[in-house]
Amino acid sequence: MKHIVNTKELDWEPKLFPGEEAQYGDFKALWKEHQTNQFEVRITRIPPGGTNTKYHTHSKEEEWFYVLKGSCHICLEGDWQVIGEGDSIFKPIGDYHIFRNFGDEPCEVIMVGTNVAGSTAEKLPEPDPPKLT
Repeated sequence: MKHIVNTKELDWEPKLFPGEEAQYGDFKALWKEHQTNQFEVRITRIPPGGTNTKYHTHSKEEEWFYVLKGSCHICLEGDWQVIGEGDSIFKPIGDYHIFRNFGDEPCEVIMVGTNVAGSTAEKLPEPDPPKLT
């Protein structure tokens, strides 16, 4: 276990889903470095035109997000919102969510989620994108 980790020294890892070739952004797996048990924390980089995951929900897990750099959109329960540097977002248990970067620059987000035994994830098709002006 490491108490202190300099995130600048960590490599970005590709986010992949088993059995798929598509990459869903990159992340720095801080939970692995700190060996946390009750929560998972990562820094996620969402590329321009990309996403970090699929539209999904967790049956027992809360999540918290903080935008470190850039801006992107988050869709919570079908409602797209622009988020940017300094924004703090709380996602309660059961809310469907996805991040998508419609911009030209990467967006970096701290993502923290609880680890709850027996929690499951359910996916739905991604909602239509917002009308961008």
